[in-house]
Amino acid sequence: MADLISSAYCSTVVPASANANPAALAAIISAVSDAIGHYCRRNFIPNAYTELYDSPSRPYLMLRQTPVLRLDSVTLFPTGLYPLVCTADQFDLRPRIGRISFKPQAAQCLAVPFPWRQGFRRLDAVEVQYIAGFGFITTGSQPILPGVQTVTPAAMTGINIDTPWAIDTGTQLIIDPGAAVQETVTVSEALSGSFTATFAQPHAAGAAICGVMIPDDIALAAALAVGNVLNEPDLTKQRESQGKTIGYEYLARMGDLIFTTEISNILNRYRDPVV
Repeated sequence: MADLISSAYCSTVVPASANANPAALAAIISAVSDAIGHYCRRNFIPNAYTELYDSPSRPYLMLRQTPVLRLDSVTLFPTGLYPLVCTADQFDLRPRIGRISFKPQAAQCLAVPFPWRQGFRRLDAVEVQYIAGFGFITTGSQPILPGVQTVTPAAMTGINIDTPWAIDTGTQLIIDPGAAVQETVTVSEALSGSFTATFAQPHAAGAAICGVMIPDDIALAAALAVGNVLNEPDLTKQRESQGKTIGYEYLARMGDLIFTTEISNILNRYRDPVV
């Protein structure tokens, strides 16, 4: 899993981390990021998924990964002799919770009779391709070659689930998540309608361009966990001055990656209940 926070952000929450060995701090941040991902049973970084679901007992389907940034396709009867690939516009999508259901007009688009009101209840299995994670998504309008390239995406700004986003200088972008040519680039220059970055892989027109937007409380939880590993007392004193000591206590054994009560309370709001 990719890191949830940077060392620069960590130093704003745990000031003494700025004095830590950079390589050691980077390793701790990676370990904390992995631990949070496993604890929450989700990947916070945008990624592409192809998942096979058994038929649910309800007319709608709940996707495994949320929030959903883009629904690409839904394949009905994927294990049969005649799989039926449906496009995203045949479904209603609630991106925050990952719920998809058939639109009434979907039956007109299918090549076989299908009682759309029964929805997914009438299917033995469903395969869904989609992109999910905390961030935003846009697409490239032209092919991208390796090297320093200026890209004109479909949008440079927008709103995703009530959260505004923008591609600015310094923004890290994931290009073609889930594909063989997936890579992460850093924007070196951003203009009103384009951005410049250095690419290592070629990408076709219409490539998915994703940005990462880790929730503020998850970033705080990650920084607190790093502070626990470092056993840094300065943060405890800082929180005591604010009258907020519960859950910010540090561990007696330096180097232990253990979530305190407050960290767990933050993470539990994002924890996937499906085991």
